[in-house]
Amino acid sequence: MRSDPDLAASAARGHEADFAELVRRHQARVRGMARRLTGSVSDGDDIAQATFLKAWQKIGSYAGGTFSAWVCTICWREYLQARRKQKIEIEFDETAEIIPFERTQSDEVGDQMDLNRALEKLSEAQRVCVVLCVASGLSHREAAEATGWPLGTIKSHVTRGVAALRKHLESSHVA
Repeated sequence: MRSDPDLAASAARGHEADFAELVRRHQARVRGMARRLTGSVSDGDDIAQATFLKAWQKIGSYAGGTFSAWVCTICWREYLQARRKQKIEIEFDETAEIIPFERTQSDEVGDQMDLNRALEKLSEAQRVCVVLCVASGLSHREAAEATGWPLGTIKSHVTRGVAALRKHLESSHVA
């Protein structure tokens, strides 16, 4: 099995099949990261697609290190670009009837929903750091390189974010 740096070097020479192999290896991580950052499956998938398109365009600039960290850095930047372009407009319909939510999903789906709700309750910085380091598996150093934030900041946001998640999930009886 060829290493990621070997595949990236070959892809930089125009071998699309080698880039496709890199996408196959890393798409789940990138898609999961993007979905958690955006809080939306469709928006996350759009960011993941933009990430790999950008990675293909910039594959010649990959200079070693872990390919995973390199592509997650691109994902982080694509997420920031999408946020900058986003104009959030919220309209309230004062006459709308509030319909109570009846839970009919399986426990596993419910647990996933609880986790997503818990992630939404974190500060944005904590959520980003937890998604990068815990959910996407980047090291603290790789997350610091991806975001441009100091290493100590990443570590403290991860520690506080994980503690807040545990507290919230314990109170939801999920943990």
